[in-house]
Amino acid sequence: MRVLLMIRILERDKAGVGNLFPAMSVPESAWHGLFDAESLICYKYIGLVMRVSHHGEGGTFAMMKVILQTLRHTNHEDSTSEEDTDEEMTGIGSNPERGSCQQSVVLFLGVVSCSMLVGDGVITPPNSVLGALNSPCLQVSESWNVFIAVMILLGVFGLQRVGSRIIGWIAGPLMVLWFLTIAAMGIYQIAMNPELAAYMAHGFSPVKLYHFFVLGEFRGFRAYRAIAGVVLCVTGAEALYADMGHFGAGPITTAWFFLVWPCLTLQYFGQAIVLAADPTLINSNPLYSTVPNSLIWPVFILAALAAIIASQALISGVFTLMSQAHALGLVPRILVLHTNPDERGQVYIPEINWLLMIACILVTVAFKTSDALVSAYGIAVTGAFIFTTLLLCFVLHYVWKCCWAVTLLAILPMLMIDLVFWTANLMKVLQAGWVPLVLSGLIYFLMYSHHWGRNRELANHIHEEEEELANLHRHSKAGSRSSCCTVWGLRRHLASRDLARPDGTAFFLTPKEGRVPSSVNVLINELGSVPRTLVLLHVAYSEEPFVAESERLKWSTVDRGLGLHTATLSFGYAEPLTAARFDLDSKLAFLTQDHITRSKTAPAGRIDEEGNLTFGKVRADPHVTYIVNSKRFVAAEDSCLARAQVAIFSLLNRNSQSPVSFFGLQGQSVLEVSAVAEL
Repeated sequence: MRVLLMIRILERDKAGVGNLFPAMSVPESAWHGLFDAESLICYKYIGLVMRVSHHGEGGTFAMMKVILQTLRHTNHEDSTSEEDTDEEMTGIGSNPERGSCQQSVVLFLGVVSCSMLVGDGVITPPNSVLGALNSPCLQVSESWNVFIAVMILLGVFGLQRVGSRIIGWIAGPLMVLWFLTIAAMGIYQIAMNPELAAYMAHGFSPVKLYHFFVLGEFRGFRAYRAIAGVVLCVTGAEALYADMGHFGAGPITTAWFFLVWPCLTLQYFGQAIVLAADPTLINSNPLYSTVPNSLIWPVFILAALAAIIASQALISGVFTLMSQAHALGLVPRILVLHTNPDERGQVYIPEINWLLMIACILVTVAFKTSDALVSAYGIAVTGAFIFTTLLLCFVLHYVWKCCWAVTLLAILPMLMIDLVFWTANLMKVLQAGWVPLVLSGLIYFLMYSHHWGRNRELANHIHEEEEELANLHRHSKAGSRSSCCTVWGLRRHLASRDLARPDGTAFFLTPKEGRVPSSVNVLINELGSVPRTLVLLHVAYSEEPFVAESERLKWSTVDRGLGLHTATLSFGYAEPLTAARFDLDSKLAFLTQDHITRSKTAPAGRIDEEGNLTFGKVRADPHVTYIVNSKRFVAAEDSCLARAQVAIFSLLNRNSQSPVSFFGLQGQSVLEVSAVAEL
């Protein structure tokens, strides 16, 4: 494990070590506290939280999706399907302005919880690696220790591209060996000290918890401070839930009950015995104190490998959360790669991987030792515990339809423990605990700003579409509006306005099927010219891992005479989005030709050898151009807060992945059209 409980609890009271162990109150009760903390994982996460999944995916956002879908159905709101929400990346619900107060609360809880987990995730890999290097075997200077830790972190993040499945083939046997080894070390100490083992077994009794806090020598506030050390043994619980999409709830549950929990219990039992037998070992590493001297080096090597693998668990959990945040419109466009076609939850995000790597290296260089990181560890993730529990309250009452009495009976004990853990850790804020809190706050602020901007943009789109459709129904003049946002509005513009229509085919990329992008209006209003053939192209993502080539393209002709068409190009979630695989030009050149010859609604045309769309015997298109959109946003309200929010949203959008590289359009004829929009 990344953290050794006993040394963390006792190192705060090193001055009083001589008086601690004769009564054996601290090792015994702290051992009981650890057992209770591990039991919390069994009850809360394995028993309840991991029963909440969204198509097999876990994590805070998966729970949030389940709750929001139920609330929208309960409130009888007009909602888009999950597939539409994910594909269009338009945020939560069809119109955020119409969302209920409950939905706003759920969204807030989900985003804050995710932000705290990611913030603490920056601390976990450095702490794991530096903690593993803290052994009697590796006697090097602090600078060399930091250098070795940085090299290990570079290797860990460099391996992420291969995916959880391949890493699991290597890590799985090593972790099984690690847990069996630490269990054997615990059994060895029990066999060597049977009397102490029998006495320490009293720690299983709940009476000892009461004794520790109320009657013991270190009762009251000093006992309360110890909780900040106990919590370190459960900080991986949120990552365990987030990783559910990588491995599945069944394998995680089986591994926990039949391997991890029994082995940890035996190892911590052994550490408690060692510390009770020899109080001076408080100044060393209790893990290695349970190992015979002849096996120190093999255990050290295995511990280092286990620490590296433990870091992998949180990193993959962060990938899952960011992938879900991307689908919910909480972060700008990022490249989400699915590394296993059989498991949708196994993803890799290059941008997040490298940003997380840089942050972890900076933390390693700044803090240098695992002891220095202890004060920064646990604050944010214990806060995430609280928000997960509150979300679980919504699940029990609204999703599982439990009455409030049953809901509160299940939630209040967990919430009380979570609050004790979190408030105990708050005492570390002034030391280094502010680091994960600042990171969490920054992540929340960026997510909120992007979500706010996307919702405002979506609300504007809906208003524009409703107004335009109303004008069409009233048969108002086409020239009454200088722009259009629907296919039917564009059709009227093309038919009624005197526009230059040079030969050519233009594929206008649009984030929503049937939505006219701003680039079309810019060409019409500013240049008075659009190519003879217009195709509104939407790229969609299927719930299936792969899409058959025969079903890849959905083509529709709106008006053959005006050369107006719509197309939807579908990709499965497991299809790698590399430039070669995601090349729109080659896909369209092949698929459009095949589809047009079979479609009754398609024009009598074909794609020639040069990739031009032609109709009949008339060659209409000398070349194909892909037109992508670029927006600059300005604040509609003249206030400092509105300008700041719009500026941040614009900054996030400008730094998202370029559509040229994202859609594999390098080397093609691409025109980027920029427009200004008010928010």
